[in-house]
Amino acid sequence: MLRIFEYGFVRLLILFLGFMSYQFSSVVGRALGRVAFASCRSLRRRTMSNLRLAYGNRLTPLEIEAIARDAFDVLGRNIVEVAHMAHRSDLGAGLEIVNVALLKEAYGEGKGVVLVSAHMGCFARMAAIPHLLGMKGASIMKKQKNARLLDWARGFLKRRMDLTVILKPDAPQEIGEHFLQGSLVGFFADQHPRSGGVPAVFFDQPVLAAAGPAICARRYHAPLVVLTLASRPDGTHTVVVDRIETTGSVTEVTQRWTSVLEARIREHPGQWMWMHRRWRDADLPAPVQEPALPT
Repeated sequence: MLRIFEYGFVRLLILFLGFMSYQFSSVVGRALGRVAFASCRSLRRRTMSNLRLAYGNRLTPLEIEAIARDAFDVLGRNIVEVAHMAHRSDLGAGLEIVNVALLKEAYGEGKGVVLVSAHMGCFARMAAIPHLLGMKGASIMKKQKNARLLDWARGFLKRRMDLTVILKPDAPQEIGEHFLQGSLVGFFADQHPRSGGVPAVFFDQPVLAAAGPAICARRYHAPLVVLTLASRPDGTHTVVVDRIETTGSVTEVTQRWTSVLEARIREHPGQWMWMHRRWRDADLPAPVQEPALPT
């Protein structure tokens, strides 16, 4: 019953926000983020703790709190973006893509493209990019506890943006077909990997990073591109494209894209979702064994 209530509440909220003006619903979204900041004590504490770990004494307590509040505001605004993507006729409105030629060049090679991205800004808008550029696209998504919401999200992305959602448990069996078809395949790889991680450094701290992007780039000889998004208060968004060199070991390639994500987050620290448990490997005693490439 709780899952049914959750599904109904989310669908009604999206419907409600979608019929408001974008400007007013954005105010509501930020308000939702502020309510979450005030009421979700554990998430707030983790956010502040992550910021202190990442920046040390380079930020004052007031600066850390300001960044944390901004991160929760952006979290609320993501709900608004999903609501308006369902009703908006122009999915590209307010969306600027910097270095788009790099993405077009990578796609033009015909080997598929590994897209690495982060939960940064109103990241829901990035789902529209393949459709806007006339490219085939797929994205890997974690299996959610609420099956009803998951099914709705997958159907919505396919109907609205022709984006195929691959569930993580199914990725090993399905992902190869998408690369062979020349598709963009998106990895949101800024969180702690549940399995198969390789050692990396992120904000001067040891972490485990997802090995999948580097393994796929080498296995399918596909170019690897990082996409990051920053959202402004006026409702416009800027996506930056960075192409990553894929020579070297899986660990070396993984560190390259991890460093690019870090650089983009440092440019807009209030845009990233610092509430993830990203640094659970802060006391990692020794590097883990690099996974073998698929045969």
